[in-house]
Amino acid sequence: MLPAQRGDALWLTYGERGGQTHHVLVDGGPQETIPTLVPELEQRIRALPGETDRVELFVITHIDADHIQGAVSLLSDADRVPLFGDIWFNGWKHHQPEVLGGPDAERLTTALLQHPERWNAAFGGGAVAIPEEGPLPVVELPGGLRLTVVAPDRTALARLAPEWEEACRRAGIVPGEGAEIVRKKWIRDELLGGFEPDLLAESRFSADRGKPNGAGIVLIAEYGGKRVLLLGDNPAGPVLEALDRLEPGPHRFDAVKMSHHGSRRNTSLEFGRQVQAKKWLVSTNGAQFGHPDPEAIARIVVTQRLKPVFYFNYATDRISDVVSAAGGRYHVKLPRRRRDGTHGEGIALSV
Repeated sequence: MLPAQRGDALWLTYGERGGQTHHVLVDGGPQETIPTLVPELEQRIRALPGETDRVELFVITHIDADHIQGAVSLLSDADRVPLFGDIWFNGWKHHQPEVLGGPDAERLTTALLQHPERWNAAFGGGAVAIPEEGPLPVVELPGGLRLTVVAPDRTALARLAPEWEEACRRAGIVPGEGAEIVRKKWIRDELLGGFEPDLLAESRFSADRGKPNGAGIVLIAEYGGKRVLLLGDNPAGPVLEALDRLEPGPHRFDAVKMSHHGSRRNTSLEFGRQVQAKKWLVSTNGAQFGHPDPEAIARIVVTQRLKPVFYFNYATDRISDVVSAAGGRYHVKLPRRRRDGTHGEGIALSV
C-alpha cells in the first residue's frame, strides 16, 4: 500500500522466486499526493524492463478523487498508456444501459481514447462488470495471476450515469469525449524509462499551427557540393511540399538544423523519411519550453538510413536520456568540456 494519504494506490508484484516478476497497479491516489506518490510510481515503472507492457495491468477502480486523480496525472501524456498491458477503467460509455464520474474521468478518457486497444482489453473494450447471472468473469494475466471480477454489476454502473452527466454539465464537458487537464501541475510529459526511439517515434503527431512559425524563412545552404537545410521554426508539412517542388524525394542533405529547437510538433515521421541527413543540429538551452522533445529526436533516429549524429549546442538535463542511450543507433556531440567537468555553450561542426 503506497503512501496515498486519504486515497488508494496498491502495487502488486508476482512471479516465481528468482524468476521473472510481473506487476499490477490499482488506483493512483488523490491530487494531494501527485507531487509525491506519482513520482514514486514513475520511478517504479522506469526501473522495469522493456519499452511497452512493463506493468501488466492498471486498474482505476472508480471515479472518486482519492482514487482517480493520481491516475489522471500519471496518464496525462497518452504516450504513457502503452507502458501498461491493459487499463481497466469504466468510462462514460460503460455506464450506459447498452453499451461513467465526471470531469476527472473525462480527463483520463482523453488518454485512453488514443489507445483504445489497451482500454478494458480483457473485456473486448466493454465494461469491467459482472453479468446478471452465471459465473463471474475471470482474467489470467501474463505470469499466471488470475483476477476474478466481483463488482460492479450493470445496475450499479447505470445508476452513476446521471451524476456523471450532471458533473460534466457543470464543468462544460461533453460526457464520453474526454477533457483537457487544466491543472498544469498534474501534467507529466516525460516518457518513463529513458530514451526509447521506437516507442517515442510512434507517439501521436500534432502539427505546429502557429502563424509566426509558419511565416518563417527556411533556407538550403549549398557550397562545394555540400547542402545544409536550415529550418527555422517552421512546420514540417509545408516544408516537404516545397522540397518536392524543388526535386523528387527523398531529399538528401549533409546537415539539417531541426525545426523549432526540436519540438515534437515540427518533426514528423514522414519528414524524417523524406529528409535524409547524417548530421542533425539542435539549437536550444531548453529554457521556458523544455526543448528538444524526445519524440522529435526519436523520429529522426528511426527513419534515417545512415546512423545520425545529433549536435547540441547546450548540454542540459533535458537531453540526458538521449545522451546516455547514444552509441547503438545514433551518436551525440556536445559542447567541449571545461576543466571543471561542465560543458561549454555553443558547438562547431564541419560538413
